[in-house]
Amino acid sequence: MAPTTHYEETQYFRQAWLWALLVISGVPAALLGIVAVVADAGTNVPLWVTVVLAVVFGPFVLLYRANLRIEARDEALILRLWPFHLRARRVPYAEIDTITATEISAIGDFGGLGVRIQPTFYRWGIRFDGPVGYIVEGEQAVRITRADGNVLVVTSTDPRTLVGTIERIGEVGR
Repeated sequence: MAPTTHYEETQYFRQAWLWALLVISGVPAALLGIVAVVADAGTNVPLWVTVVLAVVFGPFVLLYRANLRIEARDEALILRLWPFHLRARRVPYAEIDTITATEISAIGDFGGLGVRIQPTFYRWGIRFDGPVGYIVEGEQAVRITRADGNVLVVTSTDPRTLVGTIERIGEVGR
């Protein structure tokens, strides 16, 4: 029998600033590549221009399709950041000590988007021993403290519903 999914959501990388940054950096790279191909008259120019455009803008398509899928199933919270995770990550409810809805700053707290480790600044530099974050969309998140003391932060479009679902089906926080 297949496990029941009690909650699910999918988040995409659709921040305007991210796409503006990618386009602003991609256009000059493409133009430089095209100029280099055209300057070398002995090549098959249309083929190499196509290759340059595919190399520069191909990753844009992959990033546009990339997504974080969150599922609260019968026995565990399932996280998959496609296409970067080959298999979904499982957080069994038995390992969750506390779960709370919170607000975060992707850049301020984690230094960016994706799977991130929150840096800890100390007198001699930076350590990366803070919470692990699955940071994709928005400022709302769920903070999960595991029984072993590790902390996981996951952005969510509806963190209160996710927290309530996990508390109900996983009997977390009781």
